[in-house]
Amino acid sequence: MRLLLTFSIFLLWAGTASAEQWEWGRAKNNSGAFLLGFTSGYAVHELGHIIAAEALGFDTDFDGPTIIYPEAQMTDAEHLQVASAGFQAQWLVSEAALRYREHKKLAEFGDSFNAGLISSHLLITAAYMTVLMNHQDGDLQGASEATGISNDKLAALVAIPAILDTWRLFGKEVPEWVPALSVGAKGVGITMIWTY
Repeated sequence: MRLLLTFSIFLLWAGTASAEQWEWGRAKNNSGAFLLGFTSGYAVHELGHIIAAEALGFDTDFDGPTIIYPEAQMTDAEHLQVASAGFQAQWLVSEAALRYREHKKLAEFGDSFNAGLISSHLLITAAYMTVLMNHQDGDLQGASEATGISNDKLAALVAIPAILDTWRLFGKEVPEWVPALSVGAKGVGITMIWTY
């Protein structure tokens, strides 16, 4: 687990990343690539929960689209780590996708795939800030139960990197402080979660 934390911090603090503006019109020509990226982003979020739970020794199961942890007796720290693992996974993947866009000239397919990955991160966060904020099996509810921090405050915290990443993906001539602040918010979040 420490290796994962060290790798995550290195990835996030290895400098800022800003890329050229991505436009929705590109998705029309490569809708399959965008949809594949979007679906992969959702899968990454759910896989984050599974990996964290299994790494901490808890079984996972599905109750419809929701991942549950049958008969799990988690400490508050473990509950926070598992509940927030989806956000952590999407932060890492979206950061990698944003950095890859900066350093590589991508083909239309690859660029649309990456945009789909990042858009998945943005939409999942938006869902948790609105309709899923108080869902009894939701990520924010689990993190709130573990920490005693209100769902509203947790939603505001996960909104910061999502808002900044929206600017990074769709903005034109994004200032250098935007990716730096996004990276910092993700890095601080991951560190706080795993040292809670």
